[in-house]
This record gives sequence, structure tokens and C-alpha cells, in this order.
Amino acid sequence: MASIWEQERQQELYERITRLQADTPRRWGSMNAGQMLQHLDRAYKNAMGVLPVSKIFWAFITSLTPVKKLMIYKIPWKKNLPTAPEYIAADTVDFDAARAAFLESLQMITRENANMRFAGHPIFGQLSYEDWGALLYKHTDHHLRQFGV
Repeated sequence: MASIWEQERQQELYERITRLQADTPRRWGSMNAGQMLQHLDRAYKNAMGVLPVSKIFWAFITSLTPVKKLMIYKIPWKKNLPTAPEYIAADTVDFDAARAAFLESLQMITRENANMRFAGHPIFGQLSYEDWGALLYKHTDHHLRQFGV
């Protein structure tokens, strides 16, 4: 499974994000490109413990190790999955500011990961370093595919 901790994956994501434009059309969902970047930025800030996020009520099922391993590593994600309320982007988002904020979070988490104490995930609960790396990559890839980049 690809991981955000792999340097080549970091470079791949950076290149894909730089190809994204404010007017890039979405293939599914309701977010525009700026909102998607803000959504991802909030997820990364949650991982780093910067943005507190409440556990989703059905997390008692998805936080079971076999379930979360399947969802992170094996099962492809469907379109329009539910998300934590704290991850929902604002109605109006400045695309350039959202991209800059997300790229800063991406750089920070990949630079500081060895020293970082990761927060719990609102759906999967406590995750290992490896789980966070795979999940962050999968989540970012999912949304970049949403916009065809």
C-alpha cells in the first residue's frame, strides 16, 4: 500500500496538487477544488493534533482493528462517503490560500512525522504510524482522483 511517508509518493502528490486549478471540474460530490483542499488540510491537521475532531458515533465498529485494516488497506473507497463535521469545508474558500495551507500541512507532516504524536481518527480511532501514512495517502489520492488529477 502506498504511504505518505514514501518520498516518491510525496512528490507525486505535490505534482498532482500543482496541476489542480480553481476551476477544475469535479467528477463526483459537491465540493469545488478549493473546498477539497481545505477538507484535506483539515484531515492532515487532525492527524497532527492541531485540529481536534470528535469521534463519529459509529466508530465503535470501524475502529475495530480488522475493520479499519480492511478499510485503510484493502477496500477501495466509494464516492460520496460520509466525513467528520470538522472536515467539512467552508462555503467560500480561496483556492490559492487553501492550496498553500494544504501544501504547508503536507510538508509539515512529512518533515516532522518521526517526532509527531498523532491524534486519533474520527472514524478509525487510534492508528499506527504506518496506518496514518497509508490512510493519508489513500484519502488524498481519492480526492485528487475526484478532480481528475
